[in-house]
Amino acid sequence: MKLWTVPYESKDIVSRFGSTHIVLCGPKDAPPLVLLHSFFSSLTNWAYTIADLSREYRVYAPDMMGQPGKSIPDQPIRDRAEMAEWVTGILDALGIPQTHVVGYSYGGFAALNYAIHASDRVNKLVLLTPVGGFVPLKLQFFIRSLAINYLPTPWLKRRAMESFMEWTFYKPNLDNEKAQRMFDCMVDQMTLGNLYFRPGMIVLPTPYADEELHRVKNPTLMLIGQQETYYDPIAAVARAKGLIPGIKTELIPQASHDLPVSKSDIVDKKILEFLKVDPEVN
Repeated sequence: MKLWTVPYESKDIVSRFGSTHIVLCGPKDAPPLVLLHSFFSSLTNWAYTIADLSREYRVYAPDMMGQPGKSIPDQPIRDRAEMAEWVTGILDALGIPQTHVVGYSYGGFAALNYAIHASDRVNKLVLLTPVGGFVPLKLQFFIRSLAINYLPTPWLKRRAMESFMEWTFYKPNLDNEKAQRMFDCMVDQMTLGNLYFRPGMIVLPTPYADEELHRVKNPTLMLIGQQETYYDPIAAVARAKGLIPGIKTELIPQASHDLPVSKSDIVDKKILEFLKVDPEVN
């Protein structure tokens, strides 16, 4: 949390899946906004977006169950229905009947999943470089990521994780000191996770069927880096536009899967503008 720039409080919420650690920021009487982070990471993903978002919203950022944060699973989340049940349990415990939901990467897959399974609990939906929900991940993603598991020493694992994250980021962005700091933190966190953590959420981010995506009636914004490396961004946008009514999509130049890290100012502005628009006008 050393990159976190705003005051926060922490809670632990117990459900049948275990204890979910969650950070709360922003005015207590502001509209709720839930943030779901990327795979094999933690709520620290939001360090560069939290200041802007928490000025106008009461932000709830959980460590996703089964990922290397502070949440403690009692049993694995095995399917998409259970993934949605986990989110509902958090909202019920916090007394939130409906909320905006923002998801990054695997968190985007989880946010989309929640809109499919519990659309009445979602006000507006924001997907930041969501993986898997619209188009398959590239074979290169699996080769690069899975190979790290088989390396014999911590030093080799870290070097391989650095290489994977360099592929994840749009390389010119690493010349920016702010992006480089987050890059280093993410490499540290993901390397330690690979060494000492075994995932407790085993829901693979595969594409949803057409009829599932048709269920998403919530106002939706999807932002993807124009240089996205995990999957084909143009195909993802095309499928989303064809199946989710009224979805707003944009490819952000000079960004890959690092979009909310390296282009946080642009992303925050677009999220806040989208959330402010009246749904009937949106």
